[in-house]
Amino acid sequence: MYRDSTVLAWCVLILGVFGIVDGSDILIRGAMYADGSSCKAICGLSLLLSQFFSSAVVALAVGVIYLLLGVFLVCIGYLMLKSK
Repeated sequence: MYRDSTVLAWCVLILGVFGIVDGSDILIRGAMYADGSSCKAICGLSLLLSQFFSSAVVALAVGVIYLLLGVFLVCIGYLMLKSK
């Protein structure tokens, strides 16, 4: 059981790091994904925001969302590893 939860904690931690890197990439370069991305919730939110605001505001909002999600996942993964 210990090994399974440790593997899960590392996976959550790595997902969080990738979320932080992705959010930083969007904020720094303004890189937005094309229509072929598979994230339904965040991409749907970005499409909704693009109807009301400019693309710069949408890139900022999506970058912040990815950063917050990444930080949240890193914290959860760290807390899972710390409790072992």
